[in-house]
Amino acid sequence: MIARGIASLWRGEPPLATIFWEYAIAWGTLLNLVCTGVALTLFISGRPLPGLIMHFAALPFNAFMVVSVYRAAAREHSSPLANFARVGVVVWFIVMLVI
Repeated sequence: MIARGIASLWRGEPPLATIFWEYAIAWGTLLNLVCTGVALTLFISGRPLPGLIMHFAALPFNAFMVVSVYRAAAREHSSPLANFARVGVVVWFIVMLVI
């Protein structure tokens, strides 16, 4: 069941608004903040390599969300959200690399 949900997201089948706002922006930002918090804790405790690994642990999810949003936007190309979501998810991805 989880695999079907992931495959559905990969293909961009759920509504664009759901993928962009709920999965990418809300859950993605929360995941990145948690990973960054743990990474900072590891850096402070003198363990830089695990901290660096933890900082980039959310990167696969972020890349997955970029692909999912682009595919959903292609499916809903006439939606006013489509162009905004394409640009927004790339900007979000870049910001999440830093945070």
